Amino acid sequence: MARPRVLLTGFGPFPGAAENSSAWLVEELAGDRQSSQLGCDLHAEVLPTEWAEVARLGPGLVQQHRPRLTLHLGLHKRAQGFRIERAAHNLIDLREDARGAVLDRRTILDHSDRRLDTAIPASQLARHLRARGLPAVASRSAGTYLCNYLYYLSLHWARGQNGAYDVCFVHLPPGPSQGGPLSEAELLRGAELIMRYLLAFALDRDGAETSGGEIGPGMRVAEPMTR
Repeated sequence: MARPRVLLTGFGPFPGAAENSSAWLVEELAGDRQSSQLGCDLHAEVLPTEWAEVARLGPGLVQQHRPRLTLHLGLHKRAQGFRIERAAHNLIDLREDARGAVLDRRTILDHSDRRLDTAIPASQLARHLRARGLPAVASRSAGTYLCNYLYYLSLHWARGQNGAYDVCFVHLPPGPSQGGPLSEAELLRGAELIMRYLLAFALDRDGAETSGGEIGPGMRVAEPMTR
C-alpha cells in the first residue's frame, strides 16, 4: 500500500512573536527519525509570515504535492494547549505581516464561501489529546490573520479536488522559552498524536468510501514512539 502524502507547515516569526513554536515543531517532525516513524511521505515547510508569500506558497504547495493530508501549525500567543480549528473564514485582518505589509482588501477569495469547514472531527481530536494528558480544545475560528488565510486557501483547494483531501489547522501555545505552558517534549508528543490521529482518520475514510460505509468513531490510533 502506498504511503500517504502529508504536507506539514509552520510559520516563522511575526510582529509580537520573535520565536514561533510551530517552526520548531515542524523541523522536529520533519527529522529523519520522526518522519520515518509516522509511516507517511512527509513534506515539511516553514512559511514566512507574509501575506504575499502565503498567497503564493499555500496554493503552490498543495498543487505540487497533492497531499492526502495537510496539517498546518501556527502560534496562538494566548493558547494554553492545542487548539484544533474547525473552520476558516473568508476574512482578512488589516494587520502588518513580518515585513510590515498590509493587504488592501478584507476577503481572501472573491465570490467564495464565508466559511469553510474541515472534515476532521475537531472535538473528537481534542478529546483524544485530553485523554492522553494534553490540554486541547476545539476552536470555532482560526482568527483573521495569516493562519486563517492559509487554512482557507488549503480548504478551498481541497474542496475543488476529486477524492478526499483532508486539511487540519492546529494552533499551538508559545514554547517553554517564551513562557508557554507545555514543555518541548509535550509539544512534540501532542503533534505526533495529532498526526497519527489524522492518518488513522484518512485510512478509515478511504476505507469507508471504498466499501460504501460510514466512518466509525472507534479509530485505532497508535501512540507516538518514545524518543
